[in-house]
Amino acid sequence: MIKDLGIKNKLYAGFGAILAIILVLLLLAYNNFARLSEANGWDRHTMQVLHSLDRVSNDVMQIQAETRGYYLTGDPARLAKVRQEMAALPNSLAAAQKLVADNPPQLERLRKLDTMIQGWIGSVIEPQVARRQELAGTPGAADAIGRMPQLAQGSPVITAVHALLDQARREEGELLAERSRNAASLQRDMTTTLAAGGAVCVVLSLIVVVVLTRAIMGPLTNLTGVVGRIAGGDQGARVTVTSNDELGRVSTEFNRMAQSIQDNQQRERASTDELRAKVDALLEVVSKAASGDLTGKVTITGSDAIGQLGQGLARMFDNLRLLLNNVQKAGIQVTTSATEIAASAKQQEATGVEQAQTSVEVLSTTKEIASNTSQLLKTMEGATAVADYTTSATAEAQDNLRRMDATMQTMVSATDSINAKLAALSEKASNINSVLITITKVADQTNILSLNAAIEAEKAGEAGRGFSVVATEIRRLADQTSVSTWDIEQMLKEMQSAVSASVMGMDKFSEEIRRSVGEVRGVTDQLSTVMDQVQKLAPQFDMVLQGMQSQAVGAQQITETMMQLNDATQQTVESLKATSEAVHQLQYAASDLQSSVATFAVNV
Repeated sequence: MIKDLGIKNKLYAGFGAILAIILVLLLLAYNNFARLSEANGWDRHTMQVLHSLDRVSNDVMQIQAETRGYYLTGDPARLAKVRQEMAALPNSLAAAQKLVADNPPQLERLRKLDTMIQGWIGSVIEPQVARRQELAGTPGAADAIGRMPQLAQGSPVITAVHALLDQARREEGELLAERSRNAASLQRDMTTTLAAGGAVCVVLSLIVVVVLTRAIMGPLTNLTGVVGRIAGGDQGARVTVTSNDELGRVSTEFNRMAQSIQDNQQRERASTDELRAKVDALLEVVSKAASGDLTGKVTITGSDAIGQLGQGLARMFDNLRLLLNNVQKAGIQVTTSATEIAASAKQQEATGVEQAQTSVEVLSTTKEIASNTSQLLKTMEGATAVADYTTSATAEAQDNLRRMDATMQTMVSATDSINAKLAALSEKASNINSVLITITKVADQTNILSLNAAIEAEKAGEAGRGFSVVATEIRRLADQTSVSTWDIEQMLKEMQSAVSASVMGMDKFSEEIRRSVGEVRGVTDQLSTVMDQVQKLAPQFDMVLQGMQSQAVGAQQITETMMQLNDATQQTVESLKATSEAVHQLQYAASDLQSSVATFAVNV
């Protein structure tokens, strides 16, 4: 049945089977993946439940911690935190109950937990908080709260609350372990399914490849072998048809083609024998003509190609005989004309050689003139560039000297200003000296007054002792003032001597600057004169440069013209040589033509 299927249907069937197995494998993998995702979702749900239980436990412990802190401190901020934690606890319980809605035992346990916590808050926390608010800042308030009976009642309730939370955690832990085992089992099943499906796909692919290879390569191998036998010369070889697919139809058509080729070869062999006989007859006449005997006659006629070839050869031999007669007559005339042309060409060649030598001499002289002109032009361009550079450098130096002159004038002004300021400083120092003299006199008078005061204090006895101390301090202050005044006087003298030296130095510096200004102005005038002379040279250089450029252009044009003339002369000489050579070749050809034509035997 497979042999009757086409190659396209075989390929479709093979790949369709592989695709079907892959689809089944994908469906199984998707089912396992969905179950595994569901198991992972339940694991996350269990973790959420455990987290919500931990949050409830944490809220209870936070309420305990904040209430104890409030009992101890009575801080209103602690009370606010207690209220905040008690407000958050119902939300945590509600979230936990919502998560375990699918588990009735857990839901019942959390409802019982909610009842216990609300009772604990109402019977223990609220009375103690209210009592602590009443006590406010009373000394021993924390001890009073500790002696309340509600504090002892709250511990069993809290213990029961934590016990219920532990039971809920254990149950959720057992559910988590069971769900983890189910998820691991599903994962193993999924891995097994994928591995088995992959193995089946590989095996089926190998089977399909083997079947298709045998179904396709068998006829192809048979067909290739028969083609090789026919190529080796076995024209009777035929392909064995084993299937009804495309390869089977190709094999049938190939057998028909091989049989048709064999029949055509037999017909061609008979035509070839007949054609060989006619060709042999034609070759006999042509062989005689090749040896110079044109007396042979072509007898092959007919409407086929060989017959038409025979008729054409007959006409060709008739025309060739007539042509040879005409060539023999023209050969003598060609020889005579070629001799005359050769003599004329010799004379023209000698004249062309003389003209070429003259052109070469003129060209060399022109090139030498152009070279000298180019060198002179380069020299003038360099001189012009030097003149331009000298002009620009001189102008720049003149500008620099002008700026130096202005700078020195500024320095002279600054020196005069410094001298004036130093004179003012010397005058101020003199004024300070007069002030110091006054201060010295005041210090001497103060010293005399203090001495008189000390004498009067001694006369007063015990009553004037305090005044004696004051007089002593005044005398000491007067002495210090005298010493400081003397120091200031010494410094002023040193300052006046330094100022006098500075004034003398600045005077000398000013004189040097004025002398330098005069020298700079003289150099500036000299540079102006040089720059004027250089600027007068620039137009003359430009005129000479333009004349040299014109001469260079003219010399270049003369050189190009002489080169063109030389090339034309060389071409003329070459043409004359070629003409002479052609005439010699024509003479040789005429001689050869006569000798060649003489070998033919022609019936006239």
